[in-house]
Amino acid sequence: MNKTKMTLAVIGGVMGLLVLGMAYFTWSAFSAKTAAIEGDDEEGTDGLETVVSKAQTLSRKPVYPCAASLKAIESNQTLVAEWRAEARKLASRGDRVYEKTTPATFKTFLVADAKRLTALPGRVNGALAQPEFAFGPFKDYISEGKMPAEAQLAELQRRWDDIATVVEMLATSGIAELTDVQFGAGADTEKKDEKEDRNRRNNRKSRKPEKKAAGESLAPRAFSYVFKFNAKPSAFVKVINALETSERFITVDGFTFSHERDVIAAALGGDDERKGEAAAGGGRRGRRGRRAHAAEPTPQEVADAAAAKSGIVTDPQLDPPFAVTLSLTVHDFRSLEEESGAADAGASEKKGASK
Repeated sequence: MNKTKMTLAVIGGVMGLLVLGMAYFTWSAFSAKTAAIEGDDEEGTDGLETVVSKAQTLSRKPVYPCAASLKAIESNQTLVAEWRAEARKLASRGDRVYEKTTPATFKTFLVADAKRLTALPGRVNGALAQPEFAFGPFKDYISEGKMPAEAQLAELQRRWDDIATVVEMLATSGIAELTDVQFGAGADTEKKDEKEDRNRRNNRKSRKPEKKAAGESLAPRAFSYVFKFNAKPSAFVKVINALETSERFITVDGFTFSHERDVIAAALGGDDERKGEAAAGGGRRGRRGRRAHAAEPTPQEVADAAAAKSGIVTDPQLDPPFAVTLSLTVHDFRSLEEESGAADAGASEKKGASK
């Protein structure tokens, strides 16, 4: 065998060893992957498929009633109860309670407070609303001379306080004018709750305070309102921010806003057709009347001419205020009622013990 054959034989042997080595490593890697997915019976290890299947089976089963599971459940219940208590405390930080009053006293307060709210800063000669503004549903009591019914005093106190709170926010935010206040659609819920409470009170056989079950609290109550006002965009943004950051729990249900006239269309000539009709209608007037009219341009025509000369279409700072309709709901979680009820119950028990 010459050197050439020996060299080729050595090269062939080395290539064969390399091929065998690569085949071994490929088979080893494939076996390891298969064992990782399906498991290895010889070594007694579970694969990925087996572990996932067991996890899915266990996740569909009820919690095993061992000591560790029971302890974990009790711990979770405690955490949830603490979270609910903290959330309720945060939401109810603006709750209020109202002292009992008489129809005459409440009417006197109502008339005086209505004047105070109407005189808050605004753009109606420096006031927030027109002097004759009577706050919608309270008009009968403020300007018509009607006396509120004693059975409705608690509800009227709460509603007036809600309205006064929101009106003060509107004035602080810088709206131009308050134009209307009405009750929203959420009033029936409150009336139903009060009727149920009244029936429960009438059905009690004794005057002793009724004990509530552990963790039970009074059902929250909510009243809805619709406010209409005129405001600049910046003032409207301040109104929304004030409502959302108020300690009183207030939710905005919706709002709409519009302009009386499209200032951009008017500046670009959108009113030319109406101006032409007006000119045609006035064409029958005498030459003297037309000259007098031309000699005295309206303030709007002067503003339009100035805008045309300057090249500015419209200035948002000079636009009239938006007409805004805002629907909102004021919530009360009755936390102060619970506290006052608990205090009354404690005082009654002490009085009975002393006897």
